[in-house]
Amino acid sequence: MSIFKRAFLYVTRKRWKTLLLFAILIIMATFVLTGLSIWKASEAAQLDLRQSLGGKFDIFPDWDNSPYIVKEIVKDEIADEETGKTSSSYIMYSTVQFTPENIAAIKGVPGVKYCSARQDNLLPFDGLSLFPGTISTDAKYQGYTKALGVCSTEDDELFTTGTLKLTEGQHISADDIHAAIISQDLAERNELKIGDYLTAHSYRVEDQGFTGQEIKVQIIGLFTPNAVEQFGETVTTYDKIQNRVFVDLQTSKEFDGGEINYGFSALHVTIDDPQDMARVVSEIKTLPGIDWKAFTAEADNETYESAAAPLATLNELIVTLLLVIIVVSAIILALILTLWTKTRIHEIGVFLSVGIRKSAIIGQYLIEVLLIAVLAFGLSYFTSNAIAGQIGNHLLEQSMQTEPEDDNDVVSAAAGIDAGEINLIQKPLPTENGIPVSVGLDNLAQLYLIGIAIIIVAVSTSSITVMRMKPREILSKMS
Repeated sequence: MSIFKRAFLYVTRKRWKTLLLFAILIIMATFVLTGLSIWKASEAAQLDLRQSLGGKFDIFPDWDNSPYIVKEIVKDEIADEETGKTSSSYIMYSTVQFTPENIAAIKGVPGVKYCSARQDNLLPFDGLSLFPGTISTDAKYQGYTKALGVCSTEDDELFTTGTLKLTEGQHISADDIHAAIISQDLAERNELKIGDYLTAHSYRVEDQGFTGQEIKVQIIGLFTPNAVEQFGETVTTYDKIQNRVFVDLQTSKEFDGGEINYGFSALHVTIDDPQDMARVVSEIKTLPGIDWKAFTAEADNETYESAAAPLATLNELIVTLLLVIIVVSAIILALILTLWTKTRIHEIGVFLSVGIRKSAIIGQYLIEVLLIAVLAFGLSYFTSNAIAGQIGNHLLEQSMQTEPEDDNDVVSAAAGIDAGEINLIQKPLPTENGIPVSVGLDNLAQLYLIGIAIIIVAVSTSSITVMRMKPREILSKMS
């Protein structure tokens, strides 16, 4: 008789033992499968979180160590009315800037999603009626607004974060010259449309104002902000989002009177996965054509790290619980099988007396347990599906309670942009409504592998004591 047939007959004959072992295995399998499914859901939630938040870092002049920093004293002296002392203010700038070619090279680095850069000019446009701010400004700057020089508005942070949305026309590209994008509100206020022109003048140093060459820019697109300043918020006229004017880099240079370099002093880089931050920064620093003596990089991973902390804690907790469950299951199963093996000494003696090898006897015991385990593991798919979601979200809640209370503000920071900009997008994070946990076939396959390994260890351990005995010892115990 084959060991498979002997194993089947034993399992069907010893029904109470079979039911007890089945109950033990299905409980063990349910816990292991639940842990595996929550682990998978946690990993998926972390990936989704990384992709939704991304990672950010800024590259800007190294004001302390760069050999290219120029410090110019401003002639205007300010007198202190109380002391009578005068002081002079100064400006600092770097003579080395990023070129559009540098930006293109950075965008080509694997993992980089966007590379945003701007040149800001505060200037008046002829006859342009602006939306008034909520606080007064110096008389000199009344009628002024910000003209933002960019390589591409499609990559600009205001558009990539969803703060602004292009609703008509096209984006400014690196090849455009004398092109502009304005808000739809500003266009309606001034009865402008796509194809119309805005007029401004270049900066004249001797006049200290925009009184130089006339420059016309054509409106090629209109944007709409998702929200404007709320009642009670303070904002100047030139800082209002509806008054912004985006222009190409060449035009920005002309507005400045040609005194600036054709480039950008600072970049804002967004990457796909915050975990790749160190690698991406390292690769960017190896790009040719960028003098890193002039710049420094500063990573901004705080939002992601704060939001990911509960998931990371959950992940560690699940891995620990899985290891505990597996070890405890193996120990319990080994103890039970050891007790049962000792009750089968008579059977072992008979098998040995008719010439059946010890390895065949152990193989039969293994098959007996596996026959029960195959059914128990299969049914655990349904029991795990029933409880995995509740257990996963309970563990997540426990993980979140260990985080600082102010981490609740992470949702607002998720779509945050630089100070002075208006944040309008508040994306829900995967941790807000729990994590979706489902038991997949891949988890079931993992369960079978882990379960079979546990059973092999348990059967082998439980058989050691008896199988070390010689046939004469076994026969003596039988008598």
